[in-house]
Amino acid sequence: MKMKNVLYKGEVTLDFNKYKHVYTVDGEKITSVTTVLGVINKPALVSWAARMATEHVIACIDPGVAYDEVQLDAIFAGAKKAHWQKKTDAGNIGTLVHNWIEDYINDENPGMPVNELLNDAVSNFLDWVKKNDVHFLKAEEPVFSRKYEYAGIIDFICTIDGKLYIGDIKTSKGIYPEYLLQTAAYRYARAEEYPEEEYVGQVIVRVGKDGSFETAVVRDDDLYKEMVVAFLSAQRLQKTLKKLDKFKPETE
Repeated sequence: MKMKNVLYKGEVTLDFNKYKHVYTVDGEKITSVTTVLGVINKPALVSWAARMATEHVIACIDPGVAYDEVQLDAIFAGAKKAHWQKKTDAGNIGTLVHNWIEDYINDENPGMPVNELLNDAVSNFLDWVKKNDVHFLKAEEPVFSRKYEYAGIIDFICTIDGKLYIGDIKTSKGIYPEYLLQTAAYRYARAEEYPEEEYVGQVIVRVGKDGSFETAVVRDDDLYKEMVVAFLSAQRLQKTLKKLDKFKPETE
């Protein structure tokens, strides 16, 4: 499925292949914000994957029981895929929460979920909206930086207590530093196209798959500028790594 987005008052057409998650402008592939941030090391994910594999093996092997080669091979094969299965199961809940919030922002009046975890998650979200006088202006808004040639999709643009923010929805277990870099990159690209819009910050809304809820807000302009610089540094690193992947050393 391709989405065509006309930006910069008709001067730029940004195409987005949703299934491949690929952005193009005039046929040229554009780096996405999430791809850039993929160069950031995530040691917590490695530990989590190892734990999933260990738990799978423990669940499949009983003390004092002898297993043959075929049985052990099947157990170890399952251990290799354990983290993917867990991610898929959790991802289904996360996707449903994200879709519900997107429908809400788009004034589609979604009904309250029947599932207890989903109901808890969206209830916490609605409480935050009410307590902070949040008004949503746009959802799933494409952005493109002509200056630095990267693209992405902003989850939402809103006002909080009457002031303008770029927002992103996460369904992870925590709020991680790369999320702040991500929203900073979105805010910069949006400001590049619409300099008249006066943003005062970015907000991360984390709605956990277990119904938990928290937000992180960046209102410090100096910190925002530092995050933009950090993102652009990551982008340069990502481009360099691509070149290194194609490098063929001379051999004697």
